[in-house]
Amino acid sequence: MIRRLLPPLLLVGAVAGCAQAAPTTAAAPTAAAQPAAPAAAGQVAPGTSARVLRVSFANGRVTGDTGTVPVALGERVRLEITSDTAEEAHLHGYDCEVRVPAGGTASIDLTADIPGEFELELHHSGAPLATLRVS
Repeated sequence: MIRRLLPPLLLVGAVAGCAQAAPTTAAAPTAAAQPAAPAAAGQVAPGTSARVLRVSFANGRVTGDTGTVPVALGERVRLEITSDTAEEAHLHGYDCEVRVPAGGTASIDLTADIPGEFELELHHSGAPLATLRVS
C-alpha cells in the first residue's frame, strides 16, 4: 500500500517548488501586471521581488541569460521564457514545466532550494536554454 502511494507523494513534493505564471502574448499584459495569486510553500508569489532571468528562443537561436547561471541557495527566481514557436519549457530537477505560446512569454517562479546544476530546456525542439547552478 505504501509503495503505491510513494510515487504520487514524490511528484507532489517535486512540483511544490515552482509556480507558473499565466503565459502571455505580445498583446497581453505581462505576468507581473496580472493579479497576484497566493503562493504555496516554496513558491514565489507573482508580484514579489525575485531575480528575473530572461531567455528567448527565436529562429533556432537562444539569447538572453544563457549558459550556466549561478543562483544562490534559497534565492527566489523568476524564469521568463519567450519563444517564436509554441513550446514547452522544462526545468529539470525542480520538475517545473510551462507552456510557452508562439510569440509569447511564460514564467516559472521558484525558490532555489535544491543545490546542484539544473538544465532549462525546450521539450519539442530539445533546445537547451540555460543551466542554473544553485549553491
